[in-house]
Amino acid sequence: MPITLAISQFLALCCLLFSLTIQAQEETRLSVEITGVENTMAETLRNGLTIERHKNSERISQRYVEKLHDASFEELATMLTVYGYYDPTITGELQQSENTWTALYAIELGEPVLLKNVDIQLSGEAQTDPAFTDLLADFTLQPEQQLNHQEYESAKKAILRLAASRGYFDGEFTKTSIEVTPEDKAAGIYLYYKSGPRYLFDEIHFPETVIGEHLLSKLQPFDAGDPYTDANVLAFRSSLSNSGYFDVVSIRTKRDERHDGKVPLEFELKEKPKHLYTAGVGYGTDTGARLALGWENRYVNDRGHRINADARLSQVENSLSADYVMPFWSDTINTVGFNTEYKQVDTDTSESESFAIGSYYKRQRWGWDETGSLKVLQEDFDVSDDSESALLLIPGVSWSRTWADNTLYTRHGGRLSLALSGASEAVLSDITFGQVVLRGKYIRAFGENSRIITRAAIGATEVSDFEQLPSSLRFFAGGDNSIRGYDYQSLGPEGDDGEVEGGRYLAVGSLEYENMFLGDWGGAIFTDFGNAYNSLSDPIEYSIGIGVRWRSPVGLIRVDLAKGLSDSDEPIGLHIVIGPDL
Repeated sequence: MPITLAISQFLALCCLLFSLTIQAQEETRLSVEITGVENTMAETLRNGLTIERHKNSERISQRYVEKLHDASFEELATMLTVYGYYDPTITGELQQSENTWTALYAIELGEPVLLKNVDIQLSGEAQTDPAFTDLLADFTLQPEQQLNHQEYESAKKAILRLAASRGYFDGEFTKTSIEVTPEDKAAGIYLYYKSGPRYLFDEIHFPETVIGEHLLSKLQPFDAGDPYTDANVLAFRSSLSNSGYFDVVSIRTKRDERHDGKVPLEFELKEKPKHLYTAGVGYGTDTGARLALGWENRYVNDRGHRINADARLSQVENSLSADYVMPFWSDTINTVGFNTEYKQVDTDTSESESFAIGSYYKRQRWGWDETGSLKVLQEDFDVSDDSESALLLIPGVSWSRTWADNTLYTRHGGRLSLALSGASEAVLSDITFGQVVLRGKYIRAFGENSRIITRAAIGATEVSDFEQLPSSLRFFAGGDNSIRGYDYQSLGPEGDDGEVEGGRYLAVGSLEYENMFLGDWGGAIFTDFGNAYNSLSDPIEYSIGIGVRWRSPVGLIRVDLAKGLSDSDEPIGLHIVIGPDL
């Protein structure tokens, strides 16, 4: 036989054998089924079996499968003890159909082992620690409860975690055991923990930064010598991160260097760049195209003072403003600042030019953000047939609160604010007035894709001479965030010339249903209502509309079409708003 022919036949035979081997491997299948227990337990038990883990092994053969099957009974019995079942009945069989193997196991759990004795003992300073008292009062392991080894291990970890989080760095278990009497279906758990002393915070040594140590210490939620807690360390790190001065904040508890009952902290602080420049463009149907430019000096000095300036330009409103901010003023006042602003406003109903200079403070009170202010306002304005100039010294105070599960796209949340302001002719003012404004918005989700959105605003003004009240302090209605379907600030009481002059009172509201029916895309239907008023006889305006919604990375984009109902000649209004819900 020629050599070439022999070689070719040999190669053909090898290929055939290789093909048959691959085919056999591809066709061989092994599955495991467990019955008699609920699905979650069955899945856990199946994943713990060696036969399940090796079902894709290249060693699959009848002898190998039978060996794994026989071992599965003991494996299942051992795993069931974790759940407190020490006397289960386990039956099974191994079925074969061509190249398919099926391992079947049926389990009768029997009576579980119950905890007859739960003995938890603390020694050391943790005995009198309220946190440990609360932990033991609501301990996860209780008498007559079914024994579960996983819960036992979790209970041990809970004690260790609490101890470490509260400074018991020398703590240890002196006894950890489970004593089971299977024939009595009874067990006892014994956990004896010796906490040792509770460590205190050592003196804080900050690294050198552009911010002085006296300012950093104001962010510190504890004093040297206070008992250690992880919660205080986390709060400290959060305060440093939220201060606006640092790009990187790291605090490490140096447990290995604890001494004399104290534990030191190690800091890593990396400052943000001193200067921040911002620019932005946008569009809104109330303002038209707009441009914003900003500059901020994050740390004017080592006391953390800031200065920022902003320019905002649009087709309706232009402004230039500057702020000098002094944060962390005291234990009760968060911030004190001075600001000034020049503004031009030109709407369909009014024109104004104003200059203001003043000061303000910010603080937390009763869980609300409180802002108090005092400003001098000089405003020249034309509205209806009034063309006036006013100088006012205006003190004011406001409270606001925002809560949300997500600030960009809120499913459950809201915002509420109350503002009070006024002026007196007796103190550097051309008129006397007092004003209160209450605003609110509430969002509630229904199901996976639907939300109900409501908002309202109520305001009232008492004034000695309404004609001299600047247009910026009068109430108008209409626009994106007021009554859609009407132009921005186009609604309100009219003057003798038939033009809108604004009102003393405001009451507007909105009800909206939104459904995101296509991923991040959806739609909305809504109705807006209300007006600016001088008396109860003034008309209420209504509008209805539909909208398109898109959850973009920068927040919800809203495009609405709305029609005013009180005037049949009123055109359909287009409203576009971009930004977070609250």
